Amino acid sequence: MSQQERVHREVVIANRTYPLKIFKQDEEKILSIVKSVNHRIEQLKSVYDAKDNQDYLAMCILQMYAQQNNPSQVPSTPDLSLEPEIDKIEGLLDAALNS
Repeated sequence: MSQQERVHREVVIANRTYPLKIFKQDEEKILSIVKSVNHRIEQLKSVYDAKDNQDYLAMCILQMYAQQNNPSQVPSTPDLSLEPEIDKIEGLLDAALNS
């Protein structure tokens, strides 16, 4: 059984740095997701006057789930490719909040 190569990366989400240990083959996809999340947070900041970045991050996650689960936008085969990445981000946030 071959070992998959892991790399250490630090990503910034909502002005907070998170260290990650990810599979090399997932690196580009995760960095793209981080970029997308930060872009969405910036869009939310231009519309809402929240108290802190945690509020924007919560709104971002809600929007992503709502968009993913919107019956009018769901393709015939549901795209579940974002769920693992969202779970990873939620885990990082939980860990950061509990430390």
